[in-house]
Amino acid sequence: MKLLNVEVVLNRQKDIQQAEPERDILEERDDSTTSYVILSHRWGVEITYEEMIGLMTLEDRKRDEVWNRYGYQKIMKGCEQAKEDGYKWLWIDTCCIDKRSSAELSEAINAMYRWYQNAQVCYAYLNDVGESVFPTEWDNSKFGLSNGWPEWFMRGWTLQELIAPEQVEFFNKDWVYIGNKQRLAPTLQDITGIPRDVLTHGLAGKRLSVAQIMSWAARRVTTREEDRAYSLMGLFGVHMPMLYGEGKNAFRRLQLEIVKETGDHSIFAWRTRMPRTGSVLAEDPRDFLGCGYIRKVEHDDFGDKLVKYIEEKKLNKPWHFDLLGRSRSRAHQRKLIALRDAARSQQFHTFTVSNTGIQVFLPVIPDPESPSHFRAILACGYGGGLDTIDLVSSGTSLDRIANMHTTFTTYPEFKTLHLTHHQDVNEKRRKFTLDDKHVSHHGFTRCGTYPREFKGSAVTLSSLTDDLIVIVYANNDARSSFAVGLGYYRGQGWVHVVYDECFPAQEADGTNFGSRAYDRVWEARAKHAQSMPKHEPAHHNDHFTKHAHLPRSIWAARVVWGRWEMDDFKVMVDVEQCPGCCDGPCRWTTTDSDCSDIGVPWLMKTVQGPYSLRLDGWEAYFDKCSGQRVALGDYGDDSDGVLTRTGNIFEDMRTLGIDSEDTTSPPVVSRVSGWELQMLDMPNQDNVAVAHSAIEDRYLALRQPKGITLPADDSTVLLLKALSICLVGKHLVTTVIQCSEFYEVDEDGKRSDSGDDLVSDSVGPSTEAGMLTPLCTIATPQVWQPHLACVQRRERFKSIRKHFYALVNMHQLTGTEAHRKSNRRKKAGTIKFFSDVFAFKHLRNYVYWRDNVLRNAFLSDRNRFTQ
Repeated sequence: MKLLNVEVVLNRQKDIQQAEPERDILEERDDSTTSYVILSHRWGVEITYEEMIGLMTLEDRKRDEVWNRYGYQKIMKGCEQAKEDGYKWLWIDTCCIDKRSSAELSEAINAMYRWYQNAQVCYAYLNDVGESVFPTEWDNSKFGLSNGWPEWFMRGWTLQELIAPEQVEFFNKDWVYIGNKQRLAPTLQDITGIPRDVLTHGLAGKRLSVAQIMSWAARRVTTREEDRAYSLMGLFGVHMPMLYGEGKNAFRRLQLEIVKETGDHSIFAWRTRMPRTGSVLAEDPRDFLGCGYIRKVEHDDFGDKLVKYIEEKKLNKPWHFDLLGRSRSRAHQRKLIALRDAARSQQFHTFTVSNTGIQVFLPVIPDPESPSHFRAILACGYGGGLDTIDLVSSGTSLDRIANMHTTFTTYPEFKTLHLTHHQDVNEKRRKFTLDDKHVSHHGFTRCGTYPREFKGSAVTLSSLTDDLIVIVYANNDARSSFAVGLGYYRGQGWVHVVYDECFPAQEADGTNFGSRAYDRVWEARAKHAQSMPKHEPAHHNDHFTKHAHLPRSIWAARVVWGRWEMDDFKVMVDVEQCPGCCDGPCRWTTTDSDCSDIGVPWLMKTVQGPYSLRLDGWEAYFDKCSGQRVALGDYGDDSDGVLTRTGNIFEDMRTLGIDSEDTTSPPVVSRVSGWELQMLDMPNQDNVAVAHSAIEDRYLALRQPKGITLPADDSTVLLLKALSICLVGKHLVTTVIQCSEFYEVDEDGKRSDSGDDLVSDSVGPSTEAGMLTPLCTIATPQVWQPHLACVQRRERFKSIRKHFYALVNMHQLTGTEAHRKSNRRKKAGTIKFFSDVFAFKHLRNYVYWRDNVLRNAFLSDRNRFTQ
């Protein structure tokens, strides 16, 4: 190691002119035979290796700048303290490592724990402590940025710098001595969670678990993400090359090295607040927070503890017990003996790491509900118990999943397992495409997601294991909110709507409500997954709708669920008006809607016409416009593909005084192509497309065709929603085919007739002079489809009628005093019933709130006017 020569450093600073240039300020020394001190500190503006050795060659201005740096003053104070304590050599990580050399940096990091361990004294410099005594109590006012304690205790590298040296002396920012590790051990234990005997006597001879040591680093931070792993190598006695830029993979590599060296099961005993699936290895030391009391179980003791675990859990239901609670079944006892023997085998002591996973020999219990799920029992735990982890099969290896809420009943069996130790980039995952842009129509906005953030319209969840994300929506003005949970449970995708009975406090990101909603749907995820409707192959266009009334409001959250494209999902979230006469969330209902790649405004159920064409390469089907004039946006009643027109959505807009040009986008024009036939009677075939009817076996030639479709934009969707109340059950013309000429041809391309049964002209906002409209597509917007009456709604109306008649009868003055008292009680109950049903309390609070807002605005304006 390279050490600073304390005498040379101080002499050079004392008189730069008289300093001996031939004497090296840094010398290579053997750490095992040299008496030296070492500095532990929080980095600031530091001095580099090249600046330290080249200081004498710098020009005066640059040298003065270096001398005045915080880092250089720290070096000088450290040298002065070392000289005062009688030491000739000092090591500081800022200037004693040539970081320009990756080999030297890697060597230093791998040897650093040993260097601190071999130092006679470690000076711990606390640059944020001004008092002359060590801070023994938590103080967030002084150390608010470091969890109430000096920042030195929150840094990743200082963990090994506290444990490795036998002697650690603490200094405040003015280099005043404020205590040592031995005397301050009780306080240091409170700050760091490190046991007192480890602080005073080191790690040697301690039977500590990997999880326990990891827990000491759980709250610490480093500037570089990789240093979270590199700073822990010495504590576990492992070595590995430095690969800055690998990110979280460094911590995975560290754990694999620990697995090879220790075979300690507690490395799998990490826990996270939010369930995570995939690798059995932790992503970060934070995952071991709370593992400070996990103890590893020695192999000789594991058999007995496994037997105790089986007896306590009553696995395989051994019904006959003695007075001490032990089973008297001989078969049960033979099974326990066999498990004890397996626990003592050499195979149980050995871990093997390969590209297929971590090979271990563990007792596992199969899930009675799923043959691909297991619970593995580890040789570690809290107190005298054993810890467990839950696994799911994912091909050749097992992924870790969140704890299953399953009652296990069978004996554990020792099996050789291959545990996943990395996240496969090709892991089977499912994409949820979220369409929630229309919730803003009623003032709702997406205000947060939980537990992880995602933006945009797509989120990916694991399809092999449990996974869940919650999206929160709120209308703060109306004090109404709800959350939609998207999840996976044992291979089944699911979605559920949840809301609070009381409006949560206004939050910028909906985190608190999102957390509560997450907990609620996570606990019930099995029920939600089982309630999901199943897609039948024969009904691939099926979509499923759930309607959930929001308390204290006139709205309901509406979720539409669809599945296509390699088993990915599409979820549409909307808000619609609801009178409050239903209980939610209701059960799923099926709606048959198209999932065509042709852009259509929201979900449509298309009437399958006989003629096929391609619009911009996508296949579409059309009806003939026989004997009628059809325009884009026409609506009416459909009978066997024939639309009886009753109106047009664009004409309705003009009737309402709405300028369609300002509020809607222009129709989408598409290129039309069809069947390739040799057109014998058509000299210019490039401008001709042939529509084919497989049902009638007829061909229709279209000259200069073009497709015109309703735009799939927000304004069109909002228009369809606005017309949904008066146009329930109506059909809509969503696409028309226009051409300059059309006629029927046979399969050889010869003209067969003039097509007189088709309309020769058309009118409407999407037509042009001289263009004909022979074909159109008719569909029913999903928002126009009628809702079937549900049992809950009928029962609610029955209750309304009952309470209404009771309220009418209460106004009769006849009857005894007891009868009148009974009527008053019924009246109070009836008023509360109607208040809850129609949200009268909510409306009253809303009116009061609006009145106060208007009153304050009026007073503010009046004050400005008078001023």
